[in-house]
Amino acid sequence: MRKIASLSVALLICMLGVLVPRAVSATTPLQYHGGPFLQNFEIYPLYYGNWSTTDITTQQTYVVNLAAYMSTAGAPAGQQPMTRQYGVDQVTVAAAATASPSAKPIVLTRTAVLNIIHANQKTGNLPAFGPNTLIVVFPAHGFSVTGCNGCGGFHASQSTSAFWAVVPADQEQVVIAHEIFEASADPAVNNFQGWDELVDQCDSAKAIKLSFGPIPPVIDNTKAGICSTSGYSSLSEIQVYGWTYANYRAKYNTLWTAGWRLYSLQSYVLSNGNVFYNAVWRPGGNTAEEQLYGVTYADFISTYNTLYPEGWRLYILQSYVMPNGDVLYNVVFRPGNLGEQQLYGVDYTTFRDNYNTLYPQGWRLSILQSYVLPNGDVLYNAVFRPGDSGETQVYGWTLSDLQTEYNKLWNEGWRLYILDSYVISDGTVRYNAVWRPATHGEIQVYDWTYSSYRTEYNTLWKEGWRLYILTAYVLPGDLVRYDAVWQEGTVDRPL
Repeated sequence: MRKIASLSVALLICMLGVLVPRAVSATTPLQYHGGPFLQNFEIYPLYYGNWSTTDITTQQTYVVNLAAYMSTAGAPAGQQPMTRQYGVDQVTVAAAATASPSAKPIVLTRTAVLNIIHANQKTGNLPAFGPNTLIVVFPAHGFSVTGCNGCGGFHASQSTSAFWAVVPADQEQVVIAHEIFEASADPAVNNFQGWDELVDQCDSAKAIKLSFGPIPPVIDNTKAGICSTSGYSSLSEIQVYGWTYANYRAKYNTLWTAGWRLYSLQSYVLSNGNVFYNAVWRPGGNTAEEQLYGVTYADFISTYNTLYPEGWRLYILQSYVMPNGDVLYNVVFRPGNLGEQQLYGVDYTTFRDNYNTLYPQGWRLSILQSYVLPNGDVLYNAVFRPGDSGETQVYGWTLSDLQTEYNKLWNEGWRLYILDSYVISDGTVRYNAVWRPATHGEIQVYDWTYSSYRTEYNTLWKEGWRLYILTAYVLPGDLVRYDAVWQEGTVDRPL
């Protein structure tokens, strides 16, 4: 579908709380903190004070070209604008609005800027705030701002869906890009943080000169937090499918030293007990990583309890079931500082009771997986992290019902965040899915053979689409099938 436009119950709440290569990064990659970011949004510029027509045209042209850059226009082959890694997809710019041409230059406080915005919203000169709107006030020459420790401009928010920025005309163009970049990835900075500030960590670097003008360096999360000097990051991706553990680990060890890190990892089991691995790597510089393969629950939890207080968090978590009923875990840890709450091997009722308790407390699903025991019991693993995004979910649905629901949700502005498929005892496939508000393009395939999946992958690769979700399952007769979701470019936020 292409759409463009029996373990014991264990609930670990706010814990303080094997292993293969640990690397220590000199610069920490940006971390996602669960708050909003601007995936598809429109910039509404307000030129306040005595602006000349020529100056407005110059400024507006720069903002329009900046938005085009962020939307991948003109990106070199095999590369994407840096902000794409953090989920920023498409940016547009509304027509220039003007206000108060006779206003005398003063030092504007945050309250004064907000008063300007509110006054122009009241008259219809500016739109109301919204989750896909960024209002940017450009005070004319002679104005300056205060309340931000001597900065030339800043971005702020009134709530987790009301975002604005201010950049006086006397500032360089690069400051405009600085504030728009950071507002896109962390718009609700004063309320509920999205990503870390992706430009401030690069302040010592020089501006990047692109064809339309200068932009500030942005953190390249794919290279472990290195500041880009080009404005772009890699679209590279390496995958293996259905490999034995020995072959997978040999590949991993080779790729590790070359700076590749795991993005996706999954095992599946055939009826004879043979375990095979699918894996996707992306450039990761020297990002630290620790992993466990095929370990018991007890060994996993013991390692988790050791790593959590050292600043490690779950990046990938997957269980698989051996023919004798043993449940084993693959786990990848990355450095992180978010709180985590988890459920392991619980039935649906227990999972939903905990979900219903945690959701109003500001926790959202980050990882969700079901597995099936030989007796037919369906159990759930779940990891929750702080967040305030909307969520819509379905559990244990058939593919037909899932697609019907998705077609409805698509038109309402929801996109897949988690997709989890599993085979129940009668040999049919069931789906768990979590959607979050978004409007980006998305391509999905369900229940495809490896050959068909790879043909589609090879076609989409050339068009700039990259894997967002990949899962495989085994039907009766050891028939392996694939579900996959692609997004344009890479999004490094963990699934």
